[in-house]
Formats: sequence, structure tokens, C-alpha cells
Amino acid sequence: MKILLSAFACAPNVGSETGGGWRWAMELAKHHDVVVLTDISRAQFIEPVLDGLTNPRIIYFRPRFLRKVELNSRTAQWLYSLWQYSLLPFARRLHREHNFDLAIHLTYGVFRHPSFLGFLGIPFVFGPVGGGEDAPWRLKKSFPIKDKLAELARSLLNLSAKCNPFLWLALSRANLILVRTTETARALPPPYGRHAVVHQEIGTPARRRQSPLISRSYGEPLRVVFAGRLLSLKGIHLALRAVARARSEGVNLQFTIIGSGPKEVWLKQLALSLNLHADVLQWIERIPQDQLFEVYENAHCLLFPSLHDSGGNVVLESLAFGLPVICLDLGGPKTLVDENCAIVVETTGRSEEDVVAALALTLANMAANDSQRIAMSRAALKRANDMVWEKRVWEAMSIIEGHCFPTNLLAKKISC
Repeated sequence: MKILLSAFACAPNVGSETGGGWRWAMELAKHHDVVVLTDISRAQFIEPVLDGLTNPRIIYFRPRFLRKVELNSRTAQWLYSLWQYSLLPFARRLHREHNFDLAIHLTYGVFRHPSFLGFLGIPFVFGPVGGGEDAPWRLKKSFPIKDKLAELARSLLNLSAKCNPFLWLALSRANLILVRTTETARALPPPYGRHAVVHQEIGTPARRRQSPLISRSYGEPLRVVFAGRLLSLKGIHLALRAVARARSEGVNLQFTIIGSGPKEVWLKQLALSLNLHADVLQWIERIPQDQLFEVYENAHCLLFPSLHDSGGNVVLESLAFGLPVICLDLGGPKTLVDENCAIVVETTGRSEEDVVAALALTLANMAANDSQRIAMSRAALKRANDMVWEKRVWEAMSIIEGHCFPTNLLAKKISC
């Protein structure tokens, strides 16, 4: 099958959505002829690793009037929107050259941004996309005012998407809409959300721990890690308060925060006010993925109380290194774990203070019960093996074939 994959974010040897775009391209290319359309800013990361690679074929696109715009956190959203609205004529030229059988829109995977590849006249898959996830306002009480306004703006954008005529038009041309969570399905315009299929698009990394975590020696602290952008929505402020509460109740633990972001100063000030100093709390700026994996090798569990992540690559990375996960029952992280490898903290009807108390109790229980932690470590490795990239993309393609090429699927069954 000839597949056109639209992946604005796509680059090797990184995590998050950009790394996901690359992994999808590589997995699809194992069984199909794949052309990847990505932004020209990705060339500096992709070109050094191509080394004669012909499948997938990488094609860079950027509208001429945007060529000099630098891609960064301030320009990303509007640059991507203009990129997407300008893509169809270029994609049509490619289609005339390659005669594609299928078009897939993958990244950015935010449901609010329409893709118009459905107008190529071939089967079109929109997603997997997210962005419809949210948390109740009572859990945002301690956000800085600027972040509260940003959250309000995001909520309004999600509501307005239901009335966006361009989104309606684009979705009307999709043979299949894949969403990462049920929350995003509910955020879509009603006629389309009812028929969306839930499927998380991310998989576990190639590098994985092979055996469970060993028992802690006497007096050894529980080493807890968080990894991700330093943003309010990641719930790090809740994690800091939970760690401080657990420490005040005599729990022996150390907390490592890995990442960079605009909330760094705010979070460090919060840590000082909670008397979390260097003997308990370690800050590590954003590091390459290989170095992050080394931190996982020496940690005991992941604390990731994100409020509305669509996915959660760090959750899968942690599972791959045998780390039990502590997360909230919000958004994507809860869809990646089960009761054997994670403790999912309930938020329904709870205030920030209640959630912090529940997180602190969970940390205390994990520190006190090493045999349970080891059992969860074994379960984490098993869960990770069940969610490798190859299997995740194969599952998605099975769904896609069933919706877009049902006659082909029937022919396969008859031939068997």
C-alpha cells in the first residue's frame, strides 16, 4: 500500500510527539511504501540519519511566505495552522506523482486543527488526535493567574471547535477518526465524535530494562522521578506538595524532577516554601533521551500527576524500565496503565488538598511495601512488552483497514 503520512512533528531519537511521528513512519515503512510530509525545520535532525534510506521517503514542506519563520514555542501553533492550510495543493502534486492509496494525518495531533488531505479523493484517516482532555477547575485553584487565563482560553477554543466550519468540512472527508481518549471524542463536533475510535498512538521505546527492580536496602530512600515540561498542567505543583507531606509524615524518599519550561521559577519557589532542599529534591534540566533512560535505571517509581495530557510518553518509558506509575484518573496516562503496574488516584469530587493527600498516601504505601513495588515492577515490564511500537502501529493499521478497505479485509478472510 502507498501511504501519505502527514507529520509536521517528526524526528528521530527524541520523545514526545516528534519522536512519535518518526516511529510511525518507520513502522509503517516495514510493510508499506510511505511518503512522509513534514516541516522543513525537521531536516536538520532527519538528514544525518537517512544514510541511503529510501523507505520511508521524507519530503519537507513549508509555504514560501513562511520560510524565514523560526519554529519555537511562541510560533509553533500559528505556524502549524498556516502550514496545514497551505498543504493541500502540494499534497495533490505528490499524489499525481505517487498515486497514494491512503492518507493519514498524524501530527500535530490536536483535534482542533483540521487537515484537508481528505480532498485528495483517497481514503483519509484523521488521527490519532487528542486535545479534548481537561481537568476540573477545582484542581487548578493554585495555578498562577496567567495560567488560569490560558486554561480558560483553551477551554473556549475547545468549545468553539464544535462550531468551526473548516473542522466540520475536514472531518466530513475522513473515512476514520482516531482519538487518543474518550474525552477527545466528546470534544469533536457531535456527528463525528459519536463515530470516532479510541486508540493511543504511542508505544514503548526500543531500549528497555530486562528484569524487575531489585529490593531496596535498609535505609535506602524511595527514589521518585518526574519527567516532562515544567508546566502547570503537568501537576508538578501537586507532586511537590505530596512529597513534602509524605516527608513530614516520616516517609524516606527523594524526588527528582527532569525537564525545563516556563514554570521553573514558580516551582522552585514553591519547593523552597515547602522546605524541599537538595537532600530531598533534585532538579535536572531537559536531557537527551539516553540520559533520561539512565535516570530511570536508578529510580523506583514515576510520579506523573498530569491534569490533561493526551498521551504520556514518559509513562510508557517508565513502564519499559520497570517503574510503577502514580498518576491521576485524567487524560491519557490512565489509558496506558492497568491496576497491576500503576496506582491511579481518583480525582472525582476531590479538591487539590484531597488529591495531594491521596498522592502522599500512595507514596507512603509504596515506600513501606517493597514486595508490592517489585510485583508492580514485573507488571510494568509486561505491560511495556504488550505496548511496543510495532504492535501499536499494527493495531492502528488493522482498525484503518477495517474502516477504509473492508472489501480487502473480506478478501483476506476468504483466501484463508
